[in-house]
Amino acid sequence: MADKTYKLSLEQLNDIVSDAVTNAIKKLDNIEIVDESKPKTNDVKVGEFSEEQYEEAMRTMAKNRGAGEEPKVGIFWYNATLKELYGVVTHKRTDYLKPNAGGGLITCSEMHEDVWKKEFRKQKYHGGGIGPFKGEYQYKPRGRVFYSPSEDQYIIAVGSWIDDNQEAIDLIIEEFDLPREKTIVRKASHWDIGQTWND
Repeated sequence: MADKTYKLSLEQLNDIVSDAVTNAIKKLDNIEIVDESKPKTNDVKVGEFSEEQYEEAMRTMAKNRGAGEEPKVGIFWYNATLKELYGVVTHKRTDYLKPNAGGGLITCSEMHEDVWKKEFRKQKYHGGGIGPFKGEYQYKPRGRVFYSPSEDQYIIAVGSWIDDNQEAIDLIIEEFDLPREKTIVRKASHWDIGQTWND
């Protein structure tokens, strides 16, 4: 009899282990999970604004009131089941004075893999492990919004997953406050499901 080999993605393995632990806990009576890690001490100093600093901060915030609908650049993931974006990072396009990406483009400096790790940790420790950040970042539909100053155009960069999820385009345009007449969608293999920097 030949041995069978089963192939599992890391996400599938994580789901199996999570389900097994949950089922095991349900079978136990009177179980209490205790976090015995020592609380971290806060070594950051707490103080007061000077009157001048406070007034300047308030003036700056007042100038920004109502600017929330300004077009933005950034990154996102798309949940095809729930038809919603998550893990969204946005920055106003005008926060950047010059191109900061290849090809003369502007985008945020945050990377999908770094944002995923941070959100995964927050979800694990503060959300009881419940949330969308499961498995590895590249196995979920994702994309990035760029701005091209030379073309005065916003570019939604996505993988081929967009072909079966056209409704995501309207959500991205709305989330990033993009002007439709200046927005295009471009597909590239980097944002295909399963692709990373190493592929």
